[in-house]
Amino acid sequence: MKFWRSMMNLPQPVKGCLVAYLIVFAAVFVSVPLSALIGREQAVRVTPWTMGALGASVVVLGLVLAFDVRGSARAYAAMMKDFKPMGVDYSQSIFSKPLFVRFFGGMFAFVGMWFIVGSTIFASQMS
Repeated sequence: MKFWRSMMNLPQPVKGCLVAYLIVFAAVFVSVPLSALIGREQAVRVTPWTMGALGASVVVLGLVLAFDVRGSARAYAAMMKDFKPMGVDYSQSIFSKPLFVRFFGGMFAFVGMWFIVGSTIFASQMS
């Protein structure tokens, strides 16, 4: 739970985007397999919307980190310095540098755009 407490100390735009991303990710993680179990027609209806929503949340989070809105990349890098998952110290690593967090945010936004494009193409082919 230390990660959750560290995440709650982030500045507001990145904190809200990160919580929204986690909620959307959890919803997609549950809804896509469930819709596949219910039937093909349900999966065809649900999958593009969930992947598009996941892509949109990823794009917003990535852009907030890439443009360092209200110091979010610096705060995220500081969180990586303090948080030690499974005892690994990332304080001297490249992962705890604001420039890497900004680059990661840009790549995250790029991947989110492809999620949106892919869900749009999938939805248009299934209609």
